[in-house]
Amino acid sequence: MTTLDLTTATTVQLLIALTRRQVSSVELLDGMLANIDRLNPAVNAVVATDIERARAEAEAADHSRAAGERCGPLHGLPMTIKDCYETLDLVTAAGAPELAEHVPQRDADVVRLLRRAGAIVWAKTNVPYMAGDHQTYNDVYGVTNNPWDLTRTSGGSSGGAAVAVACGFTTAEIGSDIGNSIRQPAGLNGIFGLKTTHGLVSGRGHIPAASDLGVFGPLGRSCGDLRILLEVLTNSGSAFGGVPGAELPRFEQQPDIANLRIGVWADDPVAPVDSSVKDLVARAAGLLADEGAQVDADIRPAVASADLHRTYMRLLNSTLSPGIPNDKWDGVVAKSGGTDEFIDDHGVMFARDSALSHRGWIAANEQRAHAQAAWADVFADVDVMIAPIQPVAAFPHDVERPYGKRTLSVNGSDEPYRNILFWAGLATMPHLPSVAIPIGQTAEGLPVGMQLIGPKWSDHKILSMGEEISSVLGQHFTAPPLVTA
Repeated sequence: MTTLDLTTATTVQLLIALTRRQVSSVELLDGMLANIDRLNPAVNAVVATDIERARAEAEAADHSRAAGERCGPLHGLPMTIKDCYETLDLVTAAGAPELAEHVPQRDADVVRLLRRAGAIVWAKTNVPYMAGDHQTYNDVYGVTNNPWDLTRTSGGSSGGAAVAVACGFTTAEIGSDIGNSIRQPAGLNGIFGLKTTHGLVSGRGHIPAASDLGVFGPLGRSCGDLRILLEVLTNSGSAFGGVPGAELPRFEQQPDIANLRIGVWADDPVAPVDSSVKDLVARAAGLLADEGAQVDADIRPAVASADLHRTYMRLLNSTLSPGIPNDKWDGVVAKSGGTDEFIDDHGVMFARDSALSHRGWIAANEQRAHAQAAWADVFADVDVMIAPIQPVAAFPHDVERPYGKRTLSVNGSDEPYRNILFWAGLATMPHLPSVAIPIGQTAEGLPVGMQLIGPKWSDHKILSMGEEISSVLGQHFTAPPLVTA
């Protein structure tokens, strides 16, 4: 390597160095391989590779650049990719034993776009079974550990991707998010992530298939990294909801903190937030106010938070229901009692949401429309809403207990594990974009992230705001202790 250090370098810095020929693609690949050899046995983030093809592509990228050929925006950048994206001739298991030998014959759209931009996509990163958990573990590849504390979760479902970025196995990744799967791993590993506006990025070739709520977006070491990856992912006829010729609105002018109107949603009785997280969100809001931002800690959509969450859970569970095995489906239907009626029993409501009738789904979709209108009213008064990503920092591995039996320790009390979904749903249910940025560390030295939620299609704008807010807070990518030891 030259003067660049993969411990701290951003994707933007690597791309500049490649363009100036200060570093070669082969050197970058060798540096990433060295990091994988040293650290991956401890974290278990990279689960499949094609090193021979990667080296050939890196050499070809260096030759074409030296020859003065026209290069794409990611030309010669080695990248890993979340193991939910089908990748030509490279096993794509999605954490599922039944797919352990699945070798796709074509790339997912996301992978195709990365390659078209010049990236070298050569390795896969671990996920939970079918991307279905807030922790990353499966029976094919095992558990992925957090590099800040190996006894704790890396998050999920993009846990392997986030760890790979944090450890320098790559500096850029693509996650997917239906229940915090980009934002939560980003926050738990001290990196940046963008949950895009629903419909913006194509999900063809993602396992499981794209859904009513699922989105696809970048992970990186800065908002600048996310911006260049967003440009690549939206450079497709299948982007922006498939509208021919449509362009995602840009935000060319760097925002001035003193001109920003910021809503703050730091806690909620539906899903209480531990003081170690809440205090950092409040501190961030205070620092932004000190810089002249207009901060409003009371503004909320004109729909009760419990109702917002209820609508999200109905839509989420119903859209995930095709994944319930056939031999368990009759039991789910029986438990639902053949009704959509709400009762205060999470097990029963999971069954009722999963077996939701078409009539019930239409009613939930109408409630979403009301929520979208309520959020639009909020964004008439503020530019962005800041909120926690989840109630706690990285928690100890908890993969033996079933999902419904797991708990989070919040201010000394056991709270349901599923409360992670409340903070996910604020942006997911109404199809809003949300960018995750680091905001500090707990007393235990664990990273904490915060999400910035913006209006529909404001993906570029919230990236610009995230970049400025990160600067004001003095919070940038910091390598985990495991990496610097």
